[in-house]
Amino acid sequence: MPRSRDDLPADLTRTMWALNRALRQSQGSPQGETPRPLAQVEVLRLVDGKPGITVREIAETLNMQANNVSTLVSTLTKDGFLERRGDPADGRVVQLHPTPKMLAASTELAARLDAGVSGALAQLSEQAQARIAAALPDLRALATALTSSA
Repeated sequence: MPRSRDDLPADLTRTMWALNRALRQSQGSPQGETPRPLAQVEVLRLVDGKPGITVREIAETLNMQANNVSTLVSTLTKDGFLERRGDPADGRVVQLHPTPKMLAASTELAARLDAGVSGALAQLSEQAQARIAAALPDLRALATALTSSA
């Protein structure tokens, strides 16, 4: 619990960073793959969550330069994780889609992550699990508020 209401932002930030780091470390890399830089992982997550997203949309979401995102996309395409397709409505626009290799890796990592989180939650009391579950809607609202204020 934060020491005071004034400590809440700093305590929440530290906790979220620690949780994010623990999740990334417990997830690992897909079998047979070397770990990828966080920027590549973020691009893959965005394409996985929104197939058809463009380089410009990724750049805006990640607050990156489009040329840097384009470099990441080129690497991920060369490595077989992404496929570029022309937008059916506007052939000048290139959409990004996951390949079967990426979908398999995503499924593997999601299963590993779910198992890790399930195991960690099982170590907590039922009361702690209930408090975490109850906080999820407010944490989602906070994420939305942070995203819209960025």
